[in-house]
Amino acid sequence: MTLRERFERLYSGVIYDAMCFDLHHPHPFVVHRDIKPIVRLGPRQVLFGVALTCRGELVRESAHIDDTVRLRMFQAFMPGCVQVIDTGGDDTVAHFGDISGKLARRAGAVGAVIDGYTRDARMLEEDQFPVFCRGTQPIDAFGRWQIVAYETPVTLSGIEGPVPVQPADYVFGDPDGVLVIPRVLAERVCTLAEHRLEREDEVRRRLHADTDVMALYQEIGRW
Repeated sequence: MTLRERFERLYSGVIYDAMCFDLHHPHPFVVHRDIKPIVRLGPRQVLFGVALTCRGELVRESAHIDDTVRLRMFQAFMPGCVQVIDTGGDDTVAHFGDISGKLARRAGAVGAVIDGYTRDARMLEEDQFPVFCRGTQPIDAFGRWQIVAYETPVTLSGIEGPVPVQPADYVFGDPDGVLVIPRVLAERVCTLAEHRLEREDEVRRRLHADTDVMALYQEIGRW
C-alpha cells in the first residue's frame, strides 16, 4: 500500500494526535480554521499530496503585471500534488477559480489549499476539484494580485501561529481542516496515526456493547 493510500484511510484528528502527543512536533502545523473545503467532499474523501508551493503579491503598478510566472508554474506540477497558495495576506480578490483548477488538474494536482479566496465555486464543485480556502468572492485577481514565485518556502495562517510549508512537504485536508506534515516525518506520522486509528476503532466497537466506560478507559487508555 502506498503512502497516499495509507493516509487516505486516516482523518485529521488521529494525524493531529500523532504529531502533537506522540511526536511533540515543535512547530505550528494546523492551518487556520477558516480555511475549509469550498467543495463538498465525498464520504470519507480527503485531500492528500505533496505541496506545490506558490506565493503571490499585490500588483502595485500596471507595469508590473506579469502572468507568465503562473503559467510557467504549471510545468513544475507533478502527479498527485496539492497546490498551496500563500497570498501574502491579501483579502481583496479571488486568488483561484475554475480555470485555475482545470489547469492545475491537467498538470497533475489533486486539489488546492489557499490562504485566501476563490471564485467559480459552482464550477469547481461540478469538476469535483477540492479547494480549501477562506471563502468566495467574484473579484478577478488580474492586474491586482499575481503569483510571483513557486517551489519556494511559503507560510500559511495557522491556529497556533504561522505554518511553514516547504516544497514537497505533505498536505492533508478533510472537513475538519488542513494539516501540514513535514516530508521527513510523513512515514512516521502515518504509522503512529494508524496505531491511533486502530485503538479508536476498537473503542468504537466496544462502545456498541454494554461496556463499562471506566474499565474500557483503564484498559485502552485515552482516546
